[in-house]
Amino acid sequence: MGKFHSRQFPGESETYRQARDELMEAEPKLRRQIEDVAALRRRLPKGGKIKENYVFEEGAADFSDRTTVKQTRFSELFHPGKNSLVVYSFMYAPDWEKPCPSCSSILDRLNGIAPHVTPQRVNFAVTAKAPIQSVRDWARGRDWKNLRLLSSGKNSYNSDYGAEPPNQDKYRL
Repeated sequence: MGKFHSRQFPGESETYRQARDELMEAEPKLRRQIEDVAALRRRLPKGGKIKENYVFEEGAADFSDRTTVKQTRFSELFHPGKNSLVVYSFMYAPDWEKPCPSCSSILDRLNGIAPHVTPQRVNFAVTAKAPIQSVRDWARGRDWKNLRLLSSGKNSYNSDYGAEPPNQDKYRL
């Protein structure tokens, strides 16, 4: 029998049990390492000041209003009492017919998580280089009602913070 428990699964070989015991021994070590890395992350000092108070385009919160676009400064992404900001860089270039499928999949999940995290913990926004109307059209089709969507098409935020190559080459999927 294995060293982690005495129950044997039907048809279990000794080779399987040895491999399973090895996995069961490795998993707690991985968990401890993840916790150690999280502690290092929490101890990071504050980051540097932003290069500029970037101006993004933001569509109206209500999908029914396709025409209203407002200018939103980076500093306006912070709500009172919340000094942490998470910005997801959505790979969607101005000349792309569709955005990155992997990013879309991730944002599907973040759309569901956002209402539970943002009210009490962090500020959260999604920025893409594509025009705000393109971003909002894509969001409407995926029913993303909980994400703050921004376009960085008219500023240097993406290149300044590593979301695109500094030489302005476009990503190719």
